[in-house]
Amino acid sequence: MAVSVTTQTAPYVDKLFVDTQANGTAEDAVSAGAATIYIVDIDNSNNSSAVYAKLFDHASPTEGTTEPDFILKAPKQTRQVVTISEGSYFSTNLSFMCVTGRETASTTAPPNNVTIRLMAE
Repeated sequence: MAVSVTTQTAPYVDKLFVDTQANGTAEDAVSAGAATIYIVDIDNSNNSSAVYAKLFDHASPTEGTTEPDFILKAPKQTRQVVTISEGSYFSTNLSFMCVTGRETASTTAPPNNVTIRLMAE
């Protein structure tokens, strides 16, 4: 599924990015420019092993080669929510992917759907 972007009402965040089938292929430039991320929600409740969300400050990262700016783990069969109270600024573009390995070279998609929600301005 393609990433959906919806405008949110202040004072919280301006945008909510949702990918219900996050996988080993990067979702490129979802922010269409700079963005500040405040919340990352990784729903890995459908998988029996951990997954890793990789976030890039890059318009078109090369899977398995481009070093992620953040790697966030969601343990097996859990929903992991990470809050960044001051926000994390992505100056170029926000891109992301979800894989089964923590290493930069890992591009293996989880066997079952993972939903990633990113809240940003």
